[in-house]
Amino acid sequence: MTDEIQRYHPEQVRVKLTMQKEVSLHITDAYRRRFPNLSFGIGTVQNCTYIEKSEAFKLYKRELLRKMRRRSNLAQIQERINLYDPFFKEWGYPCPLPGHLNRTIEMGFPIVNLYIDTHIIAEMCHGILMAIQDLDRFHGPWRLHLAKEGETFQGVSGRMISCKEEEIVLRDETGTVCSLFQGPDFRTKVDASSRNIVVYIFTAPGIQEEQVSNGLQLAIEILQKFGNGVDSWWKVFKP
Repeated sequence: MTDEIQRYHPEQVRVKLTMQKEVSLHITDAYRRRFPNLSFGIGTVQNCTYIEKSEAFKLYKRELLRKMRRRSNLAQIQERINLYDPFFKEWGYPCPLPGHLNRTIEMGFPIVNLYIDTHIIAEMCHGILMAIQDLDRFHGPWRLHLAKEGETFQGVSGRMISCKEEEIVLRDETGTVCSLFQGPDFRTKVDASSRNIVVYIFTAPGIQEEQVSNGLQLAIEILQKFGNGVDSWWKVFKP
């Protein structure tokens, strides 16, 4: 698989995935006009096995943490996170990435389960904003769009989330599945029964496509190596 980034135009983009559902992403005109330089990355892995603890995974995380903590790597990660932070603040939201990075430096990667750990590891190793969700709980085509003032959806914690005018959101046929600034929804969250997994990355001004690709590929590598996932696919879309 190459790291080639493909450029797309206003029309709808359809991607056929081997042995899985067709995923359709439409980047709306409103999004392209408002955020013409913010790319969006998607990656999928099929038939994963949920695990909570693994000695091999623990050793793997330890080695990644050692590399992440190197001064040169840490400086690059911090630089990318510093691109997200003011973007969040501009919209009146706190950015979770600085806090996650500080905790990771001090305490290491979390030990929750394969899916949550994968998400945090990929974020922290590459300084990007990632979500991980159950692909089978999405319905129909995807749309990268801008919210209307007061638009609501149920967040992953169960509480109702209200969006601001032109806040970046991801939608499927049923409704909003994620807000860049406020996180994913409850309906598509991963749990122990999830097998077909999707990760995706929102960007901030200054985040490069290569960094998005690297984050997607790391998440996929982990899900394949420790969850025995198969038939992986990833792509970075430009408005």
